[in-house]
Amino acid sequence: MSTSDAVLIGVGYALFVPLIWIIGNLFTKWVIDRAVDELVPTPKTALPATQEGETSVTPVAAIPSDQHQVQGGRADAEMRELKAGRVIGVLERLLIVTGLVLGKWEVLVAVIALKTVARYQELDTKLNAEYFLIGSLASVLWAVATSVALLLYDQSVGFGLFPAALLK
Repeated sequence: MSTSDAVLIGVGYALFVPLIWIIGNLFTKWVIDRAVDELVPTPKTALPATQEGETSVTPVAAIPSDQHQVQGGRADAEMRELKAGRVIGVLERLLIVTGLVLGKWEVLVAVIALKTVARYQELDTKLNAEYFLIGSLASVLWAVATSVALLLYDQSVGFGLFPAALLK
């Protein structure tokens, strides 16, 4: 094998990082957005009527991002939480892919358990629990699909670095 072939194969391995990170975030966000459209009324849909004197509150997920108003730093805190969630998603996908390509399914269970314990308090409401579950499952699905693709690449074109236990 020539040096240029080895470099191209190495570049092929490197392309899995943005696949896990960037495309994984986009896929997870796309799945969540589709689910939120079903779970949360959008501004086009009338919210339920309120009793006299009550105010109707539209969930932040239902408000287009350009219409978010900062009230006491609330929108800023929500944006930080959203960014933290994306970083957590990337790290969980990296851990899952690493575990799966090495044939260690336990990593998948550990990541899900850790994430659930960390977010346990927020899962009190049905909407939060569903949102959490949808995002987690979409992220795990992407990590498993990427793991299979990486193993197929490794076994067919790559250097055969990883055990093919997941493919058997």
